[in-house]
Amino acid sequence: MKILVAGFITIDLIQLQMRLITSVGGPPSYSGLVCSRFGYDVTPLTKVGVDFPDEQAVWLARNGIPLRAADRSLSKPTTKFKIANSSGERSLTLVNRCEDLSESQIPPDTRFNASLVSPIAGEVSTSLLTEISARSDFTFLDPQGFVRNFDPEGKVSWKPIEDRSILSKVDAIKMDRAEAEGLTGEKDPKEALRKISSIGLRKAMVTQGADHCFVLDGAKVYEVDVPSVKVVDTTGAGDVLSGATVAWYLKTRDFLRSACFGVAASSLSLTMIALAKVDLPMSVDEIAARLYTSARPVATV
Repeated sequence: MKILVAGFITIDLIQLQMRLITSVGGPPSYSGLVCSRFGYDVTPLTKVGVDFPDEQAVWLARNGIPLRAADRSLSKPTTKFKIANSSGERSLTLVNRCEDLSESQIPPDTRFNASLVSPIAGEVSTSLLTEISARSDFTFLDPQGFVRNFDPEGKVSWKPIEDRSILSKVDAIKMDRAEAEGLTGEKDPKEALRKISSIGLRKAMVTQGADHCFVLDGAKVYEVDVPSVKVVDTTGAGDVLSGATVAWYLKTRDFLRSACFGVAASSLSLTMIALAKVDLPMSVDEIAARLYTSARPVATV
């Protein structure tokens, strides 16, 4: 089965408690590698610069994320972020930004069983999202890049979404609380999911960090527990959640069960640093099953 993962591959400068590390990152790395680990044929739709290390490109290809000539920018450097945690709050600073993704990068005459669209710096346009959706049986959106704003120094803040029509172009969406408010204007996650449902989306998630998350599946909103773990590194955990959810959904076609698997995978990944997260521990199945069993309906839409 074929999965397209759209978004920037990045170079991340991650400030941990005791040291600074440099790692390849971005949704095609984290989400794509998780999907590849499940045996899916993953196509990244991305852009990197000529500065992207050859050895990292080889490593990605050997692990199921092959970069093509169309994914290389000759004019812009690879997107780079500085990531720091201070007093429990994660801060992002955009250092470099590569060029936008384009429809011409989508392999011709190819249809995808699923697409995971996760822009991080406005690199996916509405028209590109429309084309990806038209070429996919199931389109899953993480809208972070549509609601991020960058000041002149690259500091990230949130803004209301400019084009809500993107919600009509996807089959499922994963948001944190800030993203849900930016998309719907609602601070309460359950109300945000009601509004999402009113425009026709019946598969959605709102995450709240270590607090329980809410999952819309059909006509019901469920509350799902989040396992408590000792957090080492949060970088990429949301992408692990998205990748694991999509991978499991293609196997089960049960969105609530798949969301529980994604939450379990993401929580366990917090104990690992950078791309070590994509190698999920055996315990993820047991924890996901427990989360699914304990999921509680809390609202109808």
